Amino acid sequence: MDTLDNPQVVDPKTVSPWPISMRYGGIAAVILIIFGLAMYLTGLSDPATSGKTSNWIGNIVNFGVMIGAAIMAVRKHRDEELGGFVSFGRAFSTSFLVNLIVTVISAIWVFAFFSFIAPEMLDAILEQSKTQMIEDRGMSEEQVEESMGMMGWMFSPGFFAISAGFMMLLMGVIISLIIAAVMKKEAPQAPAL
Repeated sequence: MDTLDNPQVVDPKTVSPWPISMRYGGIAAVILIIFGLAMYLTGLSDPATSGKTSNWIGNIVNFGVMIGAAIMAVRKHRDEELGGFVSFGRAFSTSFLVNLIVTVISAIWVFAFFSFIAPEMLDAILEQSKTQMIEDRGMSEEQVEESMGMMGWMFSPGFFAISAGFMMLLMGVIISLIIAAVMKKEAPQAPAL
């Protein structure tokens, strides 16, 4: 039986962060997919209009789920698998792996969503961009068509998936750094003889 005076320190090399990270990353990704699909089916989500309150709420929920899953994974890994201690590096890698799993699954979902479920949203986003170019920037129809010809590839499911994945991964790194700094708990050093 361990006591506070005699903690059992587990060698981190003997415990992989992958299983716990995959579990919590997968759960978080499924929650985000269900939430996103519910927002779409209820008409609350509209990627064609930025700044809408429901879009902000969706973003807050997305980051909340990512943060919550990473915290739970690091806490469980630290307390149940590593004997109550975790270094900054291990906490960061566990949190980052959770966010990496969420990012990969979400990018695949974004591609499938814009390819098969709601391809009409790409057209709405394209039309919104054209309208902004004409009204906000004062561009002519010819200039808009020329611009759209040069950047038409940006309105594809693949580009949306890659850009969403990149942004989520960037946020995942920032989230992981903060979580690691807050949740690290170094093992006590054995006294020198």
